[in-house]
Amino acid sequence: MSQQQAELLSATPLFLLEVKVKQLRCHDELLWSCSPGLNLILGANGCGKTSMLEAVYLMAHGRSFRQARDPFLVKRGEERFYIHGSWKRFGPMNLSVAGRRGQTSVRLQGRDVQRRKDVSESFPVLVEAPQGRKIIDGVAGERRRWLDALVMTCYQGTALQYTSYLRAVMQRSRLLRRHATSDELDVWEHQIVSHGLPIIQARKRLIQEMNEFLADEIELTETPVSLAINTDYDEQSWLARLKEKRDGDLKSGGLRFGPHCDALKIAFQQREIRSAGSRGQQKLAAIAIKMAECGMWSRYRRLIPVLLLDDCLEALDHSRQYKVLKRLEKSPAQILMTAPDGVNIVSDINISIQMLSVKGLHEAGCSMVLEEKTIVEMGEAA
Repeated sequence: MSQQQAELLSATPLFLLEVKVKQLRCHDELLWSCSPGLNLILGANGCGKTSMLEAVYLMAHGRSFRQARDPFLVKRGEERFYIHGSWKRFGPMNLSVAGRRGQTSVRLQGRDVQRRKDVSESFPVLVEAPQGRKIIDGVAGERRRWLDALVMTCYQGTALQYTSYLRAVMQRSRLLRRHATSDELDVWEHQIVSHGLPIIQARKRLIQEMNEFLADEIELTETPVSLAINTDYDEQSWLARLKEKRDGDLKSGGLRFGPHCDALKIAFQQREIRSAGSRGQQKLAAIAIKMAECGMWSRYRRLIPVLLLDDCLEALDHSRQYKVLKRLEKSPAQILMTAPDGVNIVSDINISIQMLSVKGLHEAGCSMVLEEKTIVEMGEAA
């Protein structure tokens, strides 16, 4: 057993026992009872599968994972939506969300939550979804924000460095616009470097640890996947560059060099996965990264997150679908997934499957289950 696997097994898993929604998107009222391991909702397009994952995420974060700034969460014709979840974290816990357009409130154990960050840290819920944050094929800023959020989750105290660094960057920009003296600028440029260097080192450490977890996922990804970001910063040369670029930064409107501009790269076959990987390979890499992220939570927060995978089998052939499910089955994390109607699941997978229709959720019939050899034969034929 590897160190990473041992850490996962020694951490405390978070479980969702059931979630009940009312007037959320297309649902009038729906109850989803979940098992500790793999849970899969099947259904036609537009039936509200993703909305059930969204409800789970809303309880933990107080907001949707979808990219829309103000998503239409309330069912058309209704004024408010409601979500209630029964969780197990050491003991039984209750989380609920009520909201209308542009406003949500979260309650934990019947009391209003003032700091939603406290809930998201105590009830870690990770998501991989087509409509969520695009780690694999997203823009540089989106990848960097994901990385920095994980840095602050794992390494206590780094949040203060980020805040101080960004404050120094903004103050330098203000001074440039005011044509401040060189001595004034020197003070804030030293602040940029003194707070920026710990951020760079924290990123370097996290990426090294994430790559160790990703190395254990080679059976899933088939080709090595790794993370990389610029760590080539030297204190004196950084200070010299800040001084040299003052006029250029004034004309461009801001500082264009530093940790707030660095691009996170995801390497696949020694190239960027956005250009080198197929959709199926990108999907496998995304799941592997989420497995590694679970490992980091287990190592530093001693909690195993609930993992949401929306349409996780999309773009995969039958043999790779089987490989993904077998990998997820081994995880101690509770995993909540969705897939379109018609997906076949091998009989040796320990998974709770429910069908979603206009009549609600009900257990899937045996027609959805195939023997392992059938899947292997279909994969070989492909």
